[in-house]
Amino acid sequence: MSSDPEEFVGYCVPEGESFQRVYVTIHGYIALVICLLGCAANSVNIAVLSRKEMASSTNSILTGLAVADLLVMFDYIPFALHIYTNICSELHRNSYAWAVFVYFHSIFSQTFHTVSIWLTITLAVWRFIAIKFPQKNRTLCNQKNTNIAIGVAYAVCPILCLPIYFAMNIQELPKMSITGSENGTLNDTDTVNASVSTEPQYALLMTSNNDLLTAIFWIYSVFLKLIPCVVLSILSVLLILKMKSSDRRRQKLLKKSAISTNEGEKARLNEDGGKRGGGGGGGGRTDRTTRMLVALLGLFLATELPQALFGLLTAIAPHLFQRCYYAFGEVMDLMALVGSAVNFVLYCSMSRQFRSTFTRLARKVLPLGRAPPEPITALKA
Repeated sequence: MSSDPEEFVGYCVPEGESFQRVYVTIHGYIALVICLLGCAANSVNIAVLSRKEMASSTNSILTGLAVADLLVMFDYIPFALHIYTNICSELHRNSYAWAVFVYFHSIFSQTFHTVSIWLTITLAVWRFIAIKFPQKNRTLCNQKNTNIAIGVAYAVCPILCLPIYFAMNIQELPKMSITGSENGTLNDTDTVNASVSTEPQYALLMTSNNDLLTAIFWIYSVFLKLIPCVVLSILSVLLILKMKSSDRRRQKLLKKSAISTNEGEKARLNEDGGKRGGGGGGGGRTDRTTRMLVALLGLFLATELPQALFGLLTAIAPHLFQRCYYAFGEVMDLMALVGSAVNFVLYCSMSRQFRSTFTRLARKVLPLGRAPPEPITALKA
């Protein structure tokens, strides 16, 4: 394979660089709005899902997922402010301290984004066990095992991301590189503060070891992105098929009950249906929970699969990283942020219990909407 970068330009959209130059001027402000709303939404998710009345294995995983998403978006706020907006433009963006922060941001955001990916997989596996093997659900997916799974995700994901730590290093820039280098080796910090300064200038650079860089791209695209997407796709299909099977079985029971003329048979069917469905409402509630989780998995795949495929393409042809990834990197960042921010809307739209718990919590916290205090005479009575 030739090492000439020009041979790989054809793989990119020809207007990719032009699009990046235009989009980067508004990316920071869009990302800030999404991050601020997402931080608020995930804070509410944590507050609601951790309530005693919401205690369950599924909600524990959703709480761990909300914590990871909150940390990712909270970390992106200063990065977006400093790189993509004119806010804080007086700060020196090629200082050593800023290069250290960009290095930290790259590691921190990838680590906790990976945590959210594997918690999403855990959520899908737990749900599949619950509807496929209900008799084993309380044993396999109890609260203790759920806490262990969450702890393992938070402990192991930094190790999985360890190779990425070696993909970058902080280097002092030559004077000519600061004033307008277009060699494509600098990160976003080379687009700001291009003025000549007598102070030393630093930037976060990709490693010059092409073999190491290719190996890191394979790890990133295959193990951290593509494999989780494939696993989630399979689990999503299995969950959908199981839901359809449950719907067909329920329809058959209802039809059999409707055409039966024997009152004793009707009573027996109703009793049997009540036991299976938890008093007539449990089955519907189970299906609603499964549908909500399938929607969550679909949202995750919509935001992660393009990144996985792009990462795989970059691993196959490493020169695409310089030519293509920087052209669309901000768009993929935005997709990931949107995926982390909209879970609150999904929970509210598909979970009655979440809505009612959120409403009760809001009435306790907010001054508006509180019920007026009862008279003292009523308390005495």
